[in-house]
Amino acid sequence: MSRVNITLDEHTRAELGRRAQAAGEPVAQVAARFVRDGLLSTQAQTAGACAPAAAPTPADGQGAGQPGSPHPPQKPELGRRELWDAVCALAERYPGVFSKLVADWWSDRALVEMLGALSAWRSQLDAAPSIDPRAEFLFHDRLEMLERRFTRASDPTAARFAGGSPPSEWVT
Repeated sequence: MSRVNITLDEHTRAELGRRAQAAGEPVAQVAARFVRDGLLSTQAQTAGACAPAAAPTPADGQGAGQPGSPHPPQKPELGRRELWDAVCALAERYPGVFSKLVADWWSDRALVEMLGALSAWRSQLDAAPSIDPRAEFLFHDRLEMLERRFTRASDPTAARFAGGSPPSEWVT
């Protein structure tokens, strides 16, 4: 490994500091991960790998979009059901991580967005194997960071996510 100096404006430096603090990691380690992630994502695009793309729109224009899509679906209740199903699938696939997820995760917008992005990423990895095998390691690295967030951010006595049907107040 070698060291590199990067000049950041004060706002970017402050955001990097906040993210490092939230992750409980040194700033340099978080910065290195961002650089590595950026290089991996641009390398995959130039190598012709499946790059993250906008969710496909169904022909009738009424689609729910992909979980984690930056664009809200036309029918939010359908998108929420898809996201709920995706989180249930992730919980089944990674029970050690998702055993720490609070039962009312759907009430935390940031957590909803992260879980949506995570499920979309997992779907992309499953659909098209990456040219770069480090993409799978990167996914699991992020999964581990999310597990730490689940552990730190919640009351240890709070109810945990158990799957099942989505709550009616969230879906409607």
